[in-house]
Amino acid sequence: MDHPELAKTLSNRAYLLLRAGDHASAEPLYRRALAIQEKALGPDHASLAVGLNNFAHLLQTKGDYAGAEPLYQRALAIAEKNLGNDHPTTKSIRQNLEVVRRAQLRS
Repeated sequence: MDHPELAKTLSNRAYLLLRAGDHASAEPLYRRALAIQEKALGPDHASLAVGLNNFAHLLQTKGDYAGAEPLYQRALAIAEKNLGNDHPTTKSIRQNLEVVRRAQLRS
């Protein structure tokens, strides 16, 4: 069984690849990390919100705003439920969602 710590390691590796500009290598790592988190922690866990936010950021960086928006929306719903509206993580996800929405309006 995959452990949530593996998901964290995969996500960290994906982040480094994203920072290096290697989106193609980062994407499957983010997808696997999310699958592990959801299976191990459940669909409404606060850690899943962070994972969804990170993967959405990858899509946003690639210009896939339509793909990023629903991930940000789901992440925001989870964060609001678990952390509240005023938590820094919730605020950050909300900002990211707004950036993607504005980018889609400009496209």
